[in-house]
Amino acid sequence: MKQWTFGKQIGMGMILLFASGCLAAVLHNTIFLNLAWILYGLLFVIHPVYPEQAKFRYSEEGAQKIARMAGLICIAIGLITEFGV
Repeated sequence: MKQWTFGKQIGMGMILLFASGCLAAVLHNTIFLNLAWILYGLLFVIHPVYPEQAKFRYSEEGAQKIARMAGLICIAIGLITEFGV
């Protein structure tokens, strides 16, 4: 399996959020949006990818830490926020 790039992972996350948003709107249940944010965050915690430009500013380990922190922020959004549909 090919390695995912930053753009592919962002795109996959947007598709996940869009699909769960449609599902939440149809079923009138906001839990789908919360689960999507949690899954989106887990994508970055498990597989921390970063843009190519981050290599020039940070070390590889630093960029991975930042990507994991961003994933944790997405998980926090899913756990804390109550979306209204």
